[in-house]
Amino acid sequence: MQNLGEPHAGASQFTDIGTTLPPQHFDAIIIGAGLGGLLSAAHLLQRGLRVAIVERLPHSGGRFTAKNFHGVQVSTGAVHMVPFGSSGVLAHMLHRLHIPHHFFDADVFGSFHVHGKQFRARGLLSVYKFLGAHQFFWLVYIGYLIFLRPLPPYEQQLPFSLWLERHIDVKRNPQLVAFFERIARFALSLDLPQVSTAEVARITKHMLRFGAPAIVQGGCGKLTNELESHVCAQGGKLLLSHEVLRILSHDGAVTGVRLRNKADNEEFELHAPLVVSDVGPRATVALLQNRTVTQSNVLKQQVDHADIHEAVGLKVHILSDISLIPHRGIMYCLDTQRIAGMVQPTNSDPSLAPPGKHLLISHQVIQSNNIEEERALALADLHLLFGEAFDKHCRVLTMGMYRGEWPVNRIVQGEDRLPQTPLRGLYQVGDAVKPSGYLMVEGVAQSVNLFLELLETLDHTSQQSNTDIQPRHYVMPAPSRLNALRWLWKAPGNAGKR
Repeated sequence: MQNLGEPHAGASQFTDIGTTLPPQHFDAIIIGAGLGGLLSAAHLLQRGLRVAIVERLPHSGGRFTAKNFHGVQVSTGAVHMVPFGSSGVLAHMLHRLHIPHHFFDADVFGSFHVHGKQFRARGLLSVYKFLGAHQFFWLVYIGYLIFLRPLPPYEQQLPFSLWLERHIDVKRNPQLVAFFERIARFALSLDLPQVSTAEVARITKHMLRFGAPAIVQGGCGKLTNELESHVCAQGGKLLLSHEVLRILSHDGAVTGVRLRNKADNEEFELHAPLVVSDVGPRATVALLQNRTVTQSNVLKQQVDHADIHEAVGLKVHILSDISLIPHRGIMYCLDTQRIAGMVQPTNSDPSLAPPGKHLLISHQVIQSNNIEEERALALADLHLLFGEAFDKHCRVLTMGMYRGEWPVNRIVQGEDRLPQTPLRGLYQVGDAVKPSGYLMVEGVAQSVNLFLELLETLDHTSQQSNTDIQPRHYVMPAPSRLNALRWLWKAPGNAGKR
């Protein structure tokens, strides 16, 4: 196998992306330069493959990057946060790839805005402050049911809201129900009836066992830039502003893609025996069928078919003259109409906003088709949370929603697709291919791990004559359950750096 990133002898190279190109040959083609696509490319380059990445936007990163807006790093999707922090799957993968990064782990389990006050909980036991003795008892009981005994098969697929109703009196435990509801809305963009009990159990175990969430130094855009630089330095070919029109195949196997340069509308083909799609199952199927997926058609389908569920949300970026959240974790909002949680990432990295300013990001689940009403309810919640301080010290920078086909991959947690497809050589990674129990960017990283392990196993199978070859184990297991004990009293608050 050739040196890292070095093309095979005689392989043609791009000299000017804007010119008409003859068919090009690579070992692998990545569709989409989101986090999943960039991580996949970096690993394939590490294996010595020739890799081309095709991205329809003029920049990479997808929902894991940021734009500078009035000196503020406004995130395109993620809230500059990594759910499992410096102990998680993404951090482990970045270490493996030698990608420079620095994570600031949360210094609290979280805070909870309830009864008109903000209660800071350094550890899980601190939620006693606002739950009180009665509701805290039932929280401990729920913990016992989830952690210390196997979930009976008949309970696993129950919606978590129904499971709660069977085990506690939900009317007598409103803050406890809101506790679970807001965490689900913030972390999954789902309401409790939309997520299974088994998935809640797996996610909860991973959240506790991996450790505190973390803010990325420089924001998610900085990490995306590091990944992009690494891919290009290793010889990967990144084609921005190029749209894939069709996935090509022959005799049941993928052969490449046909794409269009959006700058001059020139069309050409790239050929490879391996294609990795980071654009979501819906768009991937459309590319196989030589058709496109539009936002309007997707939204109409959701209206016409009430059984179609997707994760949908609205995110608000706020610039404040004063600090409103006194820690590096998540503030969950239990007494709001819409906003489920907020973060103030400048507590970890002040460079995400102008000097002396504070960046806050709120998140909520969209619960109606009236987007203007959803925005108005978000503003009403912000006034409820911060009162006169919001009017005096804050201004809204952006209010962005995600639903339908943009951004892509909004599949309900626990209903994700498998990385392998019926077409030989075609695989999927990204937010719609998350293994069960892994959320947000941690799930994206773990989807890449699954793809790589599957690819390694197939390579091993094809070389069975060499008994010395053993597949590498990419998939990272969850840490010991003993790690969860540190959450009972105090979040660790360590910083992870590479």
